[in-house]
Amino acid sequence: MSDSIITKKALANALKDLISTKSFDKISISDITKACGLNRQTFYYHFQDKYELLTWIYYTEGFAFVVDGITFENWDQKILLLLDIMKKDQLFYCHTIKNDSQYFMDYLLEITCALFNEAINALDIHQKIPEDQKQFFSEFYAYGICGVILSWVKGNMKQPPEEIAKNFKKLAKHSEQLGYNFYLKEHEDFS
Repeated sequence: MSDSIITKKALANALKDLISTKSFDKISISDITKACGLNRQTFYYHFQDKYELLTWIYYTEGFAFVVDGITFENWDQKILLLLDIMKKDQLFYCHTIKNDSQYFMDYLLEITCALFNEAINALDIHQKIPEDQKQFFSEFYAYGICGVILSWVKGNMKQPPEEIAKNFKKLAKHSEQLGYNFYLKEHEDFS
């Protein structure tokens, strides 16, 4: 492991430790560097501010595992993996997301929107769905998933991650069937 990664992990762990005693918005760069025995200059060599550190933690500890090898067939298992990671570090995720959900949501929206766009392209074998509708459908489902996850976090993660992932999969399956039926109906009307 490179020195840079070791330093970033030390800063990340310091932030995570501080979250247990202080709200994210009250934590300063000095607090973080003092907690891990580094100086401010070292912090700024690796991150512009504490929000960039937060984003790095979200990505390296969660999203990197989700995006690695994600497909339409396994996306529910990848979401379950993310939810499990979040649940194991519940205090950190609840405190930071409740403080400012935008950093977390931006990553999750990007991933889920791209995934649903890919899925819609795969299902649209006759290429009948216009691009603007594909984008709309992708965003609709992505915002839905992100909204459910955000609500789960804000509710202190009471629902088991497995249940949420199962409901996502069920919804996607029903939506796929609904889309297929809509396609058949549309083609009957033109016959």
